[in-house]
Amino acid sequence: MVYTPTSVIQDGAVLVRDGRIEKVGPRREIARGDLETMDGEGNLICPGFIDLQVNGGGGSLLTEDASYESVCKIAKTHSSFGTTSLMPTVITAPEKQIRKALSAVSEAVHRGTGTASVIGSHLEGPFINGKKRGIHDQRFLLPPSIDHFSPFYEASQGTLRLLTLAPELPNSLAVIEHAASMGVAVAIGHTIAGLSEVERAVDAGATLATHVFNAMEGLGGRDPGTVGAILSIDEIHAGLIADGIHVHPMSMKVCIRAKGTDRVFLVTDAMPPVGTSMTSFRLYDEEINVKEGGLYGPDGTIAGSILTMNRAVKIVNELVGIPLDKAIAMATINPAVAAGIGHEKGSLQPGKDADIVICDHELNVRKVMVRGEVVYEVSS
Repeated sequence: MVYTPTSVIQDGAVLVRDGRIEKVGPRREIARGDLETMDGEGNLICPGFIDLQVNGGGGSLLTEDASYESVCKIAKTHSSFGTTSLMPTVITAPEKQIRKALSAVSEAVHRGTGTASVIGSHLEGPFINGKKRGIHDQRFLLPPSIDHFSPFYEASQGTLRLLTLAPELPNSLAVIEHAASMGVAVAIGHTIAGLSEVERAVDAGATLATHVFNAMEGLGGRDPGTVGAILSIDEIHAGLIADGIHVHPMSMKVCIRAKGTDRVFLVTDAMPPVGTSMTSFRLYDEEINVKEGGLYGPDGTIAGSILTMNRAVKIVNELVGIPLDKAIAMATINPAVAAGIGHEKGSLQPGKDADIVICDHELNVRKVMVRGEVVYEVSS
């Protein structure tokens, strides 16, 4: 079955030429004897998953191990779970370390990784509210300012694509306007912003929300809070960590009903244990432990996830009750549109990059292609 933006083709095929999709349709209309073929063997053929919030994987944490090799390891790990494009995420840290990590991502953008495409970096902090910092280290938070932002952007060599900040902080609107003018998407996150503050942020250029429900003011009857603002403002595309731990499945359903299935995108917020047997790792000199499918700091604070994109799709489909084609869209075309790359990635359509994932009916990944090249497959 081939999943396209408008239909599911039961006996479908995808024709790839020079790294791009040339044609999608019924197999009988595409298959020819002179073409090299790859049999999907009755599995699901989907667009490659796109993850806009990836802190680590394969034992590496980008912010701590700020190197090109670390980015490649993270990309390779997540490609085995169907991610074909990702934004390595740099979290709050000393300024020098942030710049080093952003530079490492820039190198991966320009050199490639040999597996998943690195489409730019996501800077989550340090311009966040300490009252909603989560696991982020209070010592390294900075007040929003263009003077603080500019060295980060310069270190990224123009590859910084997404910035998360708290819009209620002084000078945040100036940073939002400046970042947006540089082509950087801005997300609202780690915040206590109320409705009016979120509205002003959107007017200034913010278009996304980082891990809705988490590290933000909740929805109230007399005060919509940050969550209510995000759910009610159509211009905002909401990122959702669909591991069943960060957000209850019924709260996910509320979010998806409020935003519509086209304005919610799935993220992993993944940490180093993904793709490994690790049971703990160090962050800010503290031990983070894997426990009951989640990650927790010493005081019980959630510290990212061990979620993978294929599992996020499965959870949204099975626990939240979203039809599979819509769940797949939340991991493919929705993040592509939110990141401004929907014209080249996110769906199986002629002219787009041939980023393709073949999964079985339990969403276990069998084969992954990036720009028409196989970067992962399960050995038979």
